[in-house]
Amino acid sequence: MTVPQVDAADILLEEEALRRADALLLQQEVAKAIHPIIARALTPLATYFGGIIIVYYFLETTGGFLVMSLLSAITAALLLMAEHRWLADYRSIRQLEAASAVVGLLIYANILAFLHFHPEPARLSYFILSMMSVVTVGATLRVVIGGAVLSLSTMLWMAYGLGPDIFEQYAMLGIACAFVAFGMVLLMRNAIGRAVKARILADALRGKAQEQAHKDALTDLPNRRRFFIELEALLEPEANSGPFYMGIIDLDGFKPVNDLYGHAVGDELLIQVGERLRSIFVQEHMVARLGGDEFSLLITRPITDAALLALGRRAIESLRRPFRVGDRDVTISGSGGFAQFPRNGRTASEIYERADHALYSAKSHRRGDIVIFDDRHEADIGNMGRVEQVLRITDLNRELSVVFQPQVDVVARRTVGFEALARWDSSRLGKVAPDIFIAAAERSGLIEMVTETLLRKTLGAMADLPSDIRVAFNLSACDLVSERSIANICSIVRESGIEPGRLEFEITETAMMTDFERARQALTTLSEMGCRIALDDFGSGYSSFGYIHRFPLNKIKTDRGFVSQLGDGAIGHNIIRAMVDLCRNLDLDCLVEGVETVGQMEAAQAAGARYVQGYYFGRPMPVAEVLEYLSAEDDRVERRVS
Repeated sequence: MTVPQVDAADILLEEEALRRADALLLQQEVAKAIHPIIARALTPLATYFGGIIIVYYFLETTGGFLVMSLLSAITAALLLMAEHRWLADYRSIRQLEAASAVVGLLIYANILAFLHFHPEPARLSYFILSMMSVVTVGATLRVVIGGAVLSLSTMLWMAYGLGPDIFEQYAMLGIACAFVAFGMVLLMRNAIGRAVKARILADALRGKAQEQAHKDALTDLPNRRRFFIELEALLEPEANSGPFYMGIIDLDGFKPVNDLYGHAVGDELLIQVGERLRSIFVQEHMVARLGGDEFSLLITRPITDAALLALGRRAIESLRRPFRVGDRDVTISGSGGFAQFPRNGRTASEIYERADHALYSAKSHRRGDIVIFDDRHEADIGNMGRVEQVLRITDLNRELSVVFQPQVDVVARRTVGFEALARWDSSRLGKVAPDIFIAAAERSGLIEMVTETLLRKTLGAMADLPSDIRVAFNLSACDLVSERSIANICSIVRESGIEPGRLEFEITETAMMTDFERARQALTTLSEMGCRIALDDFGSGYSSFGYIHRFPLNKIKTDRGFVSQLGDGAIGHNIIRAMVDLCRNLDLDCLVEGVETVGQMEAAQAAGARYVQGYYFGRPMPVAEVLEYLSAEDDRVERRVS
């Protein structure tokens, strides 16, 4: 990449332009501050010129009275008009400068006319008053200096015509008054200038603080506060907003990158993500960072659902391309959820909740894709809410149960373990699918109680099983990141009296990567207690070999989706073979999950798999049936493996 050359002359020109802009701003602000001073000085002056007409009536001749009274009346009227119309509001420095120049010239004209009728030397001092008035009402130094020079030079010219003594007298007086006048104007303008500078600085700092309060310091995108202010503004009745979309994009795989390479790499990655999203959604109303690895969007232009999906998927595809951070390439992905106003909600909280639910659906079922909230998701929210409510009041110990599915060693031709699977037969809702009530327990904060209940039931069942049979128990992401939950699990295992080596805790890649470091610490604690650790659904998430060796794993379970590919010939066979070889090289057990047919069983064996699980060997069963299964397993397993 070529680095553009910077011309020193260009830098100087830019700095000079900035200085001029600052000077102009200061000049304008000083003029604004002087505006009320000038405006308020006009009424007293107008009153003076209006009242002096009476004096002229008694002192002047007829000709002098007519000229002087007419000029004074015109001056008073113009001064009042200037205050109440021309200078009623500040519009520009030029307007103020012109008004103050006219005021100065009117005063000068009145004095000049008066001296025409009364050319006495003593009357020359009126030009001193003219100079003081111009200094007071002059908007700019140009007007002040011009008016003062005009008054002073006229006075000296007329004094010169009256003789050397008069000229000398008024020259000394004029110079002294000029010093006083300019000293006064400099002091006044200095004070006003300092006050204005302080206000400009305060406004700049306030503006910067407000900008920072609404901007994400890392990515320079609008932050969460600014995003919701904008969302609320769009929802105001007077905004007359048409249909628009709100979206949330959450990164998949960011936390492991952050934990593995450090926060500096993570921060740079977020900056680049923000730049890519901004380049994709360049035409949209707003791209913001809500916090962490979560970004949000507002799309106010007319767009169809199909076009929105295409745009969102283009953004997700751009996130899949490797990011160059320092000297390494980093690969992540993203998932997104969108909701529309007014179709999916009429308040900010409703729209955000539904966009978040769409995101949750994408991450749960279609990771790495875009989901638009629809009626099915609305039904899910209602169902989830009912499940959460019932879960809070149910007797978990009475209604929750555990069933067991066999895990078979096809080489030794025997069952070596079972996976404990949660079941909930609710007295109010009937049978609730595990993925539904586990998700509800996680969202409602009840997962620790559910985990404790299921673990106690599992350990109780293990007491009746042969001592050489292992049981796998699933942990959620919430369990992994909670020190309290892990401590409680360890305590329950110790109290049960079951040999820890017989218990195998299963965790998914997604759960493991929710908080890489905490998950690693939690699994290390369980492993040090003697329990085994299995990585479930390997291949469905990040599948990074760089992460596997950092966890105390004993087993990897392949994602059940790969078993369906075994019928595709060499491709499916090679996938399973690669995973089996990986586990062998890492000294880990490999279990192929989802085997349901004899063809899949034979293909798994041909790919080198030793441990399998699936309906082909047995469906999940209560512990009473497990005992019957084990007592009759010799002939059955021998027959199915052969």
